[in-house]
This record gives sequence, structure tokens and C-alpha cells, in this order.
Amino acid sequence: MSIVSEYEKLIADQNRLLGSDHPDTLTTLRRLAEFRFDCRDYAGAADDYGQLHAARARVHGADHPDTLTALYNLATCRALTGDLATATTDYQQLYDARTRVLGADSPDTLRALSALASCRADADDHEGAAADYQRLLDARTRVLGSEHEETLRTRGDLIYQQSRLLSDQPQTPG
Repeated sequence: MSIVSEYEKLIADQNRLLGSDHPDTLTTLRRLAEFRFDCRDYAGAADDYGQLHAARARVHGADHPDTLTALYNLATCRALTGDLATATTDYQQLYDARTRVLGADSPDTLRALSALASCRADADDHEGAAADYQRLLDARTRVLGSEHEETLRTRGDLIYQQSRLLSDQPQTPG
């Protein structure tokens, strides 16, 4: 017995009997995605989270917390499969939505900005990552204070991206 095949059979039955947008069908799809993720099948999890995100957007709308959670998980899986360009786009969409819905200083918004900055850094977009880390540092300083652990970590991430920007520049003889 394969857990994945059992989930897939259940989803097929739920689609047929309940419909693809039924809450039970979506819960089973989420559980399958989580299982694949836990088994490090990031491509399979990305497919499932992509379906889940589309369904959640249809059922609840693009800005609903469940839809945004599915988008975050989709972006994370895409990043882990190496599709950093698409993951960056997803994280940007997530950050924009959370800023619009929750405000710029919400913990969920700041987590989305952190994920966006990290993804840009992984993609060697040091300029974009540095700009995002600066925004994140400003917000964390404002919200948490300059001596908070997360603020200090963000300062370190910003300095690192700034150093990468300098090392990417051509050196002129001195």
C-alpha cells in the first residue's frame, strides 16, 4: 500500500462524489501535499499546492488566509525544486497581498518579506535581496526594536547581501 496512491484514490472519489472544491476534498489534497513535502517530494508537493491554491482562490478569493497559506507553501516548494524565478514571483504576490490585507508590519507580512528576500538571495539577486532586507530591517526595528534577535539577524542578512553586491562589482586597480 502506498500512502500517495491511497490519497490519490480518495481525492478521485471525493472529486466524483463531493466536487473538487468541497472542503473535505481540499483538506485531503492539503494532507497529500504535506505528506509529499515531508517525504521531500517537493515537485509533487508543488503540484498539489498549485491545485490547492487555485481551488482556494476560486472558493475563498485571492486574499483569504487559506489561499495565502497555500501560495506560501507553493512558493516554498518551488524554491526547493530550484524554480527560484517562479518562487520569487509567488513570494512577491504573497507579500503584496499580506501587506494589502494585514498591513506592512504584520508578523505574517514580515515573514513573507523575509521569504522573498531569502529567495532573491538564493537566486543571486543581491540587489533585490538587499532592498528587501532593508525594508524588513526597517519594519522589524520599528515593530520589535533594534536589539531584538530577529532584527539583529536581519541586520546580518542585509550586511551579507551588501557585501555580495560589493564583491560582484568589477575591481579597479588602486
